Amino acid sequence: MLEFGKFKNIPMRITTGTIHMMMFLIGFWIYTEGVVGAISLTIVSLFVAISILAHELGHAFAAKAFGYNTHEVVLMPLGGYARLECADEIYGKEEEFYISAAGPMVNFALAGMLIPFAAFNVTYSFYLMSLNVLVAIFNLLPAFPMDGGRMLRAALSRKYGLIDGTIYACKISYVFCASIVALSLLLGNMFVTLCAIIVGTYLIYGCRHEEKKAWKKKHQNA
Repeated sequence: MLEFGKFKNIPMRITTGTIHMMMFLIGFWIYTEGVVGAISLTIVSLFVAISILAHELGHAFAAKAFGYNTHEVVLMPLGGYARLECADEIYGKEEEFYISAAGPMVNFALAGMLIPFAAFNVTYSFYLMSLNVLVAIFNLLPAFPMDGGRMLRAALSRKYGLIDGTIYACKISYVFCASIVALSLLLGNMFVTLCAIIVGTYLIYGCRHEEKKAWKKKHQNA
């Protein structure tokens, strides 16, 4: 893992796998799109990285507002994460809801600020605006490990407690995952269906992980 800087004393790191993936993609783009095309795609990729970093810093600053520090922000091949010192302490609490919501809200705010630039066709502004909207919406999906799943758990935990709130949130997540796969099948587009299956599998894996932890705690408390 490589540290490429700090922001407000928060280390910013990137995994070696992400670096290798970017090197491969740049080489592939040069081969298929030429140097000019590769430069354009690299710029778009940097915009993606900036949007992800802004999202994770949103979590970090929200955590700071509640008195918690962030150990690091890490970029990975399929996204990123902010490693908070309060990760286990806030589960099911009001803090988890607001800290989770902060990331997508940052992306919505960035998209809003880019609207005037996109209206005047400033280079890449429309793509960056759309990207931030997509990042925000994707992270608000009501399934673990997405922010929406954590927000759902925090909301349900207020009534049912952390353990049952987590279990109920996971069950809702399973229904949601099955629904997006079923909807993609109805659309009849192979690419959309493949993407839905990949996303659904990823979300189900995350839900299953959280559900196992919740059931383990429930049996320990029984």
